[in-house]
Amino acid sequence: MVVFAVLVWTGSAPAQTKPVSTGPVDIQAGQILYNGHCASCHGIGGVGSKGPELLNVGPAAVDFFLSTGRMPLASPNLEPQPHTPYFNPAQIADIVAYINALDVEHGTPGPGILDVTPACSNQTSDCPTLSEGDQLFLLNCAQCHDASGAGGMLSHGYVVPSVRQATETQIAEAIRVGPRPMPNFGPGQLTNQQVSAIADYVYNLSHTKDPGGLGIANFGPVPEGFVGVIFGLGVLLLVARLIGNRG
Repeated sequence: MVVFAVLVWTGSAPAQTKPVSTGPVDIQAGQILYNGHCASCHGIGGVGSKGPELLNVGPAAVDFFLSTGRMPLASPNLEPQPHTPYFNPAQIADIVAYINALDVEHGTPGPGILDVTPACSNQTSDCPTLSEGDQLFLLNCAQCHDASGAGGMLSHGYVVPSVRQATETQIAEAIRVGPRPMPNFGPGQLTNQQVSAIADYVYNLSHTKDPGGLGIANFGPVPEGFVGVIFGLGVLLLVARLIGNRG
């Protein structure tokens, strides 16, 4: 197994993509896994069959669908939903290496796996902040994923999953890949630094303790207000009844 290089960020370097193995052993191992679990839908060599071809998807798409358990599907007619991953991280890396080798061979590599830059306390031109990620998320993502990242429902039966359990890498991959029905955002719409800011902000949504009170699963101000009204009125009615009975 080829050892992947680990990039260590100091908070001032711009976001870049992670290296993908080009070792023949990893690529061959990925091909064996692909032929056994993926080729029945995506075709031998990724040319497509019951499912779409994979000759231009890029490492980000392969890693996202495998690491979130959306692939492999039991049936090509099903909507991919997050599940426990079928493959372990080493197997996923091998399949990514194989599909990436096919992309390079055909000259059509897709988006790479973004190495998310940690948020900075002071924003610079190449270092995102949580505040920037918040603004970008509300502008581009909250309409479907909710301001708290809890997800929701769309028309035609589409389910918008919660992003609160996703890793920073998976969030960045989803932005670039655009898993259906989500649109993809290319570098012309969101730079790597902006994608990194969104990923870091969303990850912090579910990994930061509530400063006070009950979080109520962080569904947002409307359900929190609803709970407050129901319990608040209930307590007031109970107190009024107790006072009335004493008279």
